[in-house]
Amino acid sequence: MKKRLCVLLTLTALNGMNPGLAATMPLATVVANSSTGDVLVYDGLYTESAWQGVALPPEVMMALGDPRKMGLTAGDLPSNVTVSVRPSHAAGVVGLKVSRKDKTQAVHQMGTLTLSNPATGYSYAVQALVIGQERSAK
Repeated sequence: MKKRLCVLLTLTALNGMNPGLAATMPLATVVANSSTGDVLVYDGLYTESAWQGVALPPEVMMALGDPRKMGLTAGDLPSNVTVSVRPSHAAGVVGLKVSRKDKTQAVHQMGTLTLSNPATGYSYAVQALVIGQERSAK
């Protein structure tokens, strides 16, 4: 009886953990931020770039509103890396600028990008790999 109760409690605890595991953050679709209409998908966001962005579902773009007024918070990245919103040339894409203060430090890390609409409080978070090669100091 004791053994069955222990197994039952363990299964109940694991079952309670499943909803948290199922609610994982979506992986960003990183694309070229061009006006050509061709969607070029990349493995990650490259530092020292202002030609990439993240493609978002239409309902998310509508809820986020005007990209010029959108807020962006980047997390889980080195303090050396900054990410900001920039104008996009493609529909359904939020343009991004990714840069580093110190280019001698390589970056290859999954970061969290949280886009928000300050007027409504709506926010949407995605994960994206941020990549930057080490460059020698001049």
